[in-house]
Amino acid sequence: MTKKTMTVTKAIGAIMAVGGTAAMLGTAMTGKGSTKKQVKKTADKAVKTINGIIDGIQSIM
Repeated sequence: MTKKTMTVTKAIGAIMAVGGTAAMLGTAMTGKGSTKKQVKKTADKAVKTINGIIDGIQSIM
């Protein structure tokens, strides 16, 4: 039971991280004056953040 709960919690965390990243990229791409360089920089930050969150969740497990 505990193993199943932790798996569900990990999945929810990953989904939230991906959703946040999509929102951040959408905002960056539709913003005024956004350039390709700014969008790429924002995307790189988002990917690093997701990796950090997933690593943190895995280390807790």
